[in-house]
Amino acid sequence: MSEIENQENLENQEIQENIETPQVEETREEAKDVVETPEVSTADTTASVEEEKPAKGKTGLIIGIIVGLLVLAGIICGILAAKGVFSKYKGFKKDRETGLYYQFYGDINDTAAMPKTGDLVGLLFNLRAGDSVLIPMMPQEMLMDSIYDGDFYTAVRMMHVGDSATFIFNGKEFFDNFMQGQEYPFGDTPLYSDVKLYGLIPAAEFKKMQAEYEKMMQESAAQEADKILSYVKDNNIKVSPTPEGLYIVTTKKGNGPLPKEMDNLEVHYTGKLLDGTVFDSSIPRGEPFTFTLGAHQVIPGWEMALSKMHVGEKATVLIPSNLAYGERGNYNIPPYSPLVFDIELIRIVPKEEAAQ
Repeated sequence: MSEIENQENLENQEIQENIETPQVEETREEAKDVVETPEVSTADTTASVEEEKPAKGKTGLIIGIIVGLLVLAGIICGILAAKGVFSKYKGFKKDRETGLYYQFYGDINDTAAMPKTGDLVGLLFNLRAGDSVLIPMMPQEMLMDSIYDGDFYTAVRMMHVGDSATFIFNGKEFFDNFMQGQEYPFGDTPLYSDVKLYGLIPAAEFKKMQAEYEKMMQESAAQEADKILSYVKDNNIKVSPTPEGLYIVTTKKGNGPLPKEMDNLEVHYTGKLLDGTVFDSSIPRGEPFTFTLGAHQVIPGWEMALSKMHVGEKATVLIPSNLAYGERGNYNIPPYSPLVFDIELIRIVPKEEAAQ
């Protein structure tokens, strides 16, 4: 029995070993699988990251290109805007602060002076609307001021001496402020002005010149009475002055009637300064001068003198400056200048003839 039992025990042991061995091997394989799995996962992740890097690089490149194009577009738009391509008025730029449209010609004189309020400027300018010219190109001296944003002074302040430009204004607003309330006749049509700024006197220098000029005027005014008395004495004038200060010396009597207010008079004349300088005369022209008495077409001294002359009369008339061109003068007539006129009243023009 013992041998049989021993034999059975040995057989059972072998069977047990055969059963347990595969389990160990399977466990090892499972363990191996567990260990190796992270290695496979890491490799896959690394590969995925490597694949993502080029994708991110391409995205950044595309974004950079887009930004570059936007910047370039902005630069181009800025250049076109500076040239007035996008302007309401072709070729004109718009000042953002005042809304004034402008266009300069030629090179800008950046180093030259620009006008400021109080400066005296010399310029050529015109005013036009559509095909109509309101004021032809003419010289003008003006004291810089300011009435409203975007006005004519605003335009001139944008210029340097030597610059030429064209400006566009709201016609109605311009007329309301600069044309003494006259109605702008062109509706919504914009008002254009071509301007050439050729000179500038700074405010401080202009004030100094103005003070010197006023001093000279005061001296001239104070000396005028003495000049008249000296002329009367030197030319042996015996007549008394009229209440207004006129000296009327008759050199030839006239037999015709005295003119009445609103009569049309035909005269010959020669005008002189006290030193004998002739500044105007109808004689060389060979054609009499015609005017309406009392219509303020001539200086006050003429109106007064001719109202006292008969048709056919000749007279030499000494006129003080306050009855002539006064403190302003006129062309080659200095301020505060007494004037001497040799006048002949030729005839009173019939109303029927004057109306033709």
